[in-house]
Amino acid sequence: MRFQGKSLFLVVAAVLLVAAVATAGDVPMADNAYIGSEACFDCHDAADLGMQADVHMQIQSFEVQGREVGCEGCHGPGKLHMEESDPELIRTFAEGADYSESVCMDCHATKNLPEWDASIHALEAVACTDCHGVHGKRNKPNEACTACHADSRAAFELPSHHPLREGKMNCSSCHNPHSATDFMLKTRMRKADLCYTCHQDKEGPFIFEHPPVQEDCSLCHTPHGSVANNLLTANEPTLCLQCHDFHFHAGYRASDSLELEIGGIERENPFGPEAYQIAYTTNCTQCHARIHGSDTPSQTTTGWGEGLTQ
Repeated sequence: MRFQGKSLFLVVAAVLLVAAVATAGDVPMADNAYIGSEACFDCHDAADLGMQADVHMQIQSFEVQGREVGCEGCHGPGKLHMEESDPELIRTFAEGADYSESVCMDCHATKNLPEWDASIHALEAVACTDCHGVHGKRNKPNEACTACHADSRAAFELPSHHPLREGKMNCSSCHNPHSATDFMLKTRMRKADLCYTCHQDKEGPFIFEHPPVQEDCSLCHTPHGSVANNLLTANEPTLCLQCHDFHFHAGYRASDSLELEIGGIERENPFGPEAYQIAYTTNCTQCHARIHGSDTPSQTTTGWGEGLTQ
């Protein structure tokens, strides 16, 4: 009885699998056969379809483990379609077809795309043909992305931006659109590790570290574009003041005279009474230049990395 139960389970599973394939838009196999791409070109001009230099047409059968190559590698056997001239007898990939992804993934699931089913694009029902073209339609770099991600494209037009529009990088420099990582980033570790592939000088290690640098670059920087300089999420000192207080000197008022006593020594004060405010309420990086980290303290008595100036 146990064996019969297992057999029944396997039979039911096989029936369900066949039904799933049948409802996936597969072509009929009864009395059908593969006829080769040359037969397709009798009616469909290869040049008009842009297939003469297409990579799919260059694949040889030994490269795809015995699968069909050429037109029928994607469209399925074409004998019945050729005889009847019926588009229902072949995979047409027309708008609304619900099997395009399964056909592509039949080959590409083993070609560095094993995470596709868990990716955000797959969960949002983005089809392969929404981004990729086969018959002469070729999206330029970034066009497939910006068609949906218009907000990101707009960010690259801001004054401070990564050099995408200058052609020095593209979306896939940081993103893998087929992966299941956070934001589809091309990293298996922290987001900061992706940034360090280009910005190695910011990684360290440093004796005196700035904690946000080790945690997440996006705490201070926005990756696509910003109005603030250096891709900062806000201008200085506003950004710094989200975590740090002003120096206490910022509340002092200097002498009205052109001289100011500092450490018992009379020094010139060309900025007048607002000298302290001018000095301590402008850009913090005027003094704290090594904001990502430093190997030397900022003052004679160490602040334990709290003032990264050297």
